[in-house]
Amino acid sequence: MNNKQHAAELAAQAYQLDKLMREEQGLMPLIQSGFRGGLKPLMILAYLLALLLTVAIVFCAYQFFTVEAAQQNFWGFCLVLAFQAQVGTKIWIWLEMNRASTVRELKRVELALAQLQTQAVAQAAAER
Repeated sequence: MNNKQHAAELAAQAYQLDKLMREEQGLMPLIQSGFRGGLKPLMILAYLLALLLTVAIVFCAYQFFTVEAAQQNFWGFCLVLAFQAQVGTKIWIWLEMNRASTVRELKRVELALAQLQTQAVAQAAAER
């Protein structure tokens, strides 16, 4: 293989990588990646829990500002507790989306390595 062929092959691979990276940009593909795979039901449950906790935060905040001073401690505590639960839920959702994205990227690398290995074997056989 001469340098021109090698450079052309590298340019084609770089183009394919750029194309793949352009497809993955944006928040929506990242969010959708969390719903693919075996943990889809758990992701749906986590989003429903986050929505429920949002309602709880709004309700607790409303109660905190409208009740008499003696009950504000209780509603303030409930507000902080609901907020912390929502933060934990959203952190888990984010970590799951990143895990799914990382697994998908690793599978792409595996596929690229398998293709390169197949090409190398074919080139070695052709050179014999």
